[in-house]
Amino acid sequence: MRKEKRSRIANVLLLGFGFLSFLLSNQELYSKENSERFPLTKEMNGVSLLPYLSVYKDDTGKKPFFEIVKAFDRGEYKKLDQNSLGYSQAAIWVKIETENTTNKTIDWILEIDYALLDYVELYSGRGSENATNRSGDMREFGFRPIEHRNFAYSFSDKPGSVREIYFRISSSSSILLPFIVFTKGEFTEHAFLEQLFLGLYYGSMLIMVIYNLFLLFSTKDRSYLYYVLYILSYILFQFTLNGLSFQYLWRNSVLWANYSLPFSIFTALLTGAAFGRSFLNAPKYTPKTSRFYYVLFGLCGFGMFSTLFLWEYRTAIMASLILMFVTLGFLIGNGVQCLLAGRREAKYFLLAWSFFLFFTFLFGLKSFGILPNNFFTLWGIQVGSVMEVSLLSLGLADRIKGLSDQLKSRVNELGRIRNEAEESEAKYRSLFEVEEDFLFSLDQNWNILAANRSVSKHIGFKPQEVIGKNFMELIYKAGELQDAYKKLYVLEKLEELASEGKPVRFLGEFLQKYLREPKELQIQFQVLEYEGQREILGRAYEPDQDLMSRYVDDEKTVYSANNYLQNAELLSQRMTTNLYRFTDPGTITAIRNCLREMIINAIEHGNLNISFEEKTRAMTDGSYFRFVQERQKDPYYKSKKVKVEYSLSRDRLGVRITDEGKGFNHARLMKNSMEKLNSEGITHGRGLTLTLSTFDLVKFNSPGNQVTLIKYF
Repeated sequence: MRKEKRSRIANVLLLGFGFLSFLLSNQELYSKENSERFPLTKEMNGVSLLPYLSVYKDDTGKKPFFEIVKAFDRGEYKKLDQNSLGYSQAAIWVKIETENTTNKTIDWILEIDYALLDYVELYSGRGSENATNRSGDMREFGFRPIEHRNFAYSFSDKPGSVREIYFRISSSSSILLPFIVFTKGEFTEHAFLEQLFLGLYYGSMLIMVIYNLFLLFSTKDRSYLYYVLYILSYILFQFTLNGLSFQYLWRNSVLWANYSLPFSIFTALLTGAAFGRSFLNAPKYTPKTSRFYYVLFGLCGFGMFSTLFLWEYRTAIMASLILMFVTLGFLIGNGVQCLLAGRREAKYFLLAWSFFLFFTFLFGLKSFGILPNNFFTLWGIQVGSVMEVSLLSLGLADRIKGLSDQLKSRVNELGRIRNEAEESEAKYRSLFEVEEDFLFSLDQNWNILAANRSVSKHIGFKPQEVIGKNFMELIYKAGELQDAYKKLYVLEKLEELASEGKPVRFLGEFLQKYLREPKELQIQFQVLEYEGQREILGRAYEPDQDLMSRYVDDEKTVYSANNYLQNAELLSQRMTTNLYRFTDPGTITAIRNCLREMIINAIEHGNLNISFEEKTRAMTDGSYFRFVQERQKDPYYKSKKVKVEYSLSRDRLGVRITDEGKGFNHARLMKNSMEKLNSEGITHGRGLTLTLSTFDLVKFNSPGNQVTLIKYF
């Protein structure tokens, strides 16, 4: 078996070398035995003039025509063994002698079968100093004597006549001299067949564009978008390479006609690399290698920009060809990696790009002057591109088939899951609607997705009135600074839920639709995850539903808190949780507000040493919270704590709040009345006044950094 495999490999290599040898040897060599004059015949259909071409290089590019004629007469010319001269800065002079050996007048056409020559000047006979025709793609298309994508010239010779023809050719691109001859009728047929072949080629490419556009709209797969862009950019490249862009699109735009070829090459490479990355799903299968795609994108983008604004044509075309080989080599290598990594579509990708790479390689060798201009180097790239586009389309279709098979296998599973989900949803909805508590669900931005009918019982709104609202819109707002503390407290709980995923419970004041008064409800949140989705389930209910509070006769607790303002809300909520069996909800709300204000005073005016005037200025210019944060980060104040001692019994509530500040003149401050604060328009400083009216005993120590509060039931 191993011998047979080796024999097969050897045969393939021999065939490959034989084909390449054929390409290299398929050249019309000049024979010294041939006549210097080309004999015109009655039927000429693309006869090559290579054996009859005499070439002289004018390195200065400035010699006049009569000196060129003398140089040819002195024998200072060379014969060619191939029609490609590569890149040259010299002016190339070509001499052709013809003779009509027939007994009839022959109307014939000479065609230079290469469209990318900058300057082509025709001198018919040695007697004229001025060119009979001046054309080239650096001159407007209308200067050409025959409307054709290549350079074509018409002649008529009588029987026995001899003609000398001179061409001066200069170009910044590769110089090819594929001179071919037709009789007039044969040229007409040749041009028709050529147009038919090109029409079929571009038509088939456009059909692939339309086909893949339909697939793009139906599948929404980004690979089809990149593929359509790649085919369109490649069509533009081929259209320019064949000389059709200059003939039909920009006949008078000489500068753009010259630079459109390297620009279209860079564009095709950019879109081809983008398609390859998407088609192979390279970031998934080859994550490290796929980073090189961004290098290719950058090089292609730089090449497109430089072609238009920085580089000369020769630099641009050389850079585009080099980058073409690099890009195609990388695409082949990445395709092999993805195939080995399990990407089944990569086999189509590799086969398609292998065909294209082979024929593009031949075209590149022709451009560098290594291979001659023949059918395989001139037209093979079109055949290769059609094969490439067709194979890539098969690869995309195969991927759809694979996705269809996967989808079909999942449809049955989804049907079963759907039935189970519908049963579960029916049970859930039944429980959801009959529940007495206010139940609702939130998305990740705290927007209400659903609510049951109990929302009307608790806060007066109908379910459809709260759905779509943000949860924070249902929190009661009094229009005072304490609203900010409430908001911070609720947001802290929501963030705790989002970060830790554990259920949270707290007291909140809801906005009521009709009473416009706060309604205190116990709130509980928990995260629900199902089928990859994440929702937040909320429950709100009357606070007296806390069963443990019914059995509390007395309790004592000591808290030590840092200087975050939201701690005031947290501690005031905790110390009033078990008061529902001792007093009414209105008194509990007042006690909670007062405790919150006094703890905030201990933090602000005590530990953070913020004076009444400093707070007033900060609130006036809107920088209050930023000012507090700066004090909280100050090392001098950062370590200070607020101590809260809490005692509850059947007949009273006692709270002692102690800070580590310097204290204040509490006797003077207690003389300030609510009327004075209102008359001065100050929105803070009311906490002490409210506390004096709510608690039965409010007593400060001598320094003023400790306050004792007692409320009798």
